[in-house]
Parts: sequence; C-alpha cells; structure tokens
Amino acid sequence: MTIEYTEVDEKIAITAAIMGRMKQLMGVSSDYQLAKRFGKSTSAIHNWKKRGTVPIDECIELSVEYNASLDWLILGKGAPPSGTAPAPIISEMDQDERGLRYSLKDFVGVPLYDIEAAAGPGRLFDNEHVETYLSFRNDWIAKEGLHAKDLVAVRVIGDSMDGTLKNGDTVLINRAITRPDGVFVIRVGDELRIKRVQLLSDGSLRLSSDNNHYAPEVIPPENLGNVQIIGHCYWHSGRVY
Repeated sequence: MTIEYTEVDEKIAITAAIMGRMKQLMGVSSDYQLAKRFGKSTSAIHNWKKRGTVPIDECIELSVEYNASLDWLILGKGAPPSGTAPAPIISEMDQDERGLRYSLKDFVGVPLYDIEAAAGPGRLFDNEHVETYLSFRNDWIAKEGLHAKDLVAVRVIGDSMDGTLKNGDTVLINRAITRPDGVFVIRVGDELRIKRVQLLSDGSLRLSSDNNHYAPEVIPPENLGNVQIIGHCYWHSGRVY
C-alpha cells in the first residue's frame, strides 16, 4: 500500500537529500563520519533526519571549505564542485506503511543501520538509525531463497570475529533465521554483538568469537531472557588484505 507524503515526510526527504550531498562533498558515507566532522553526537545527526531539520550552519561551513554552491548543497540545483565524488545511484523515493524506502529497477534497497547508535535498550531497527541503503539484485535475493523484507545490513565493529569478519566489513543479516547454530547478530542486555552462537543440549547458548584472543561465553537457560537473537549473518563484503 502506498501512502501519500505528508509535509513532515517531505521535510525528512529534503533533509536526507541534503545530508547525502554533504557526505558526497566530504567523500564519506556514514552519519558517524558526518557527526565527527562537526563535533556532534551521532544521535544529533540522526535527529536532523528524524525531525526534517535543515543544517544551515553546517552547510554554510562546507560551502566555504569546499567552494560549493549553496544552491547545489541545499536545493540540489546545479552541479557539485569539480572533483567531487559521484553520488550513488538512487531511484525515486517511495513511502509505504513501513516508511521511506529506496527502490531501483531490478534492485532492492536494504537498509544499512548504524549499529553503534542502535545499541541500547531501544528498538534496533528504528528508521533514525539508517545510514544509507545498499542495492542488491532482486534475482540474486530470489536465487538465495531470501526475502527483502527480512534483510538488513550492519557494519562489523571490533576484531572479535577476525578470521571470518573484519572490523569495517558489511554484513547482510537475515532476520527470518534466529535459531542457532551459526554466526548471528545478538543483543545481550543493551549490547549488540556479532558472535558464533551454538545451542547446547541443556538449553544454554554458547557465544564464541573466531578470534582466539576472546574466550567463549556460556549463557545458562535462566539468563536467556536477557538475550535476543536478531538474525543470521548470511553474507559479508569487506576489504581484501
């Protein structure tokens, strides 16, 4: 079902486009990098999108630093400065009952979440935690037996899964699979982790790291109420070393 844009939705879309041009100008891809550039918290940057706030002062600062036209940076008119990295190809933006989504012909947009901002007691998959959208071919998703509605992506933080996943790798998560064994995104208390999860015969969960410097942890059945298995780590991309 398609829902017509409200005034708030339009403001959110405008702010998201401005932030995309800010990142394009700076040559960065995440809200975290944008926040670091202006000495702000990631949650403050997320609030720009959530509230549809146009960051005028920050745009002026970038305009001066990069000799960029404010007409382009704020309104999207004209061209970016010479030498600016090309913007990612993104189709027109629709809105359905789940909120703003990006779609490309023959592709599906999978949301990439800021896993650091999402850590804590709140919901992991809030729209305000979306950094960007990754495009996957529809035919590849179908061939793999996946469903787009179940897919999200996160970036690996830390070295606990070295040997399988490196710091900075992007991981595609299938939320339809939450029963071990395998590598999963899990929440333990307020902490998000990527671990190898094994269900033991007594009902306990064994959480293991592929980096031998980290000892495994066993969570007994009586403590499993503090654990949520978010989804199975199905695919990853990362730098070749």
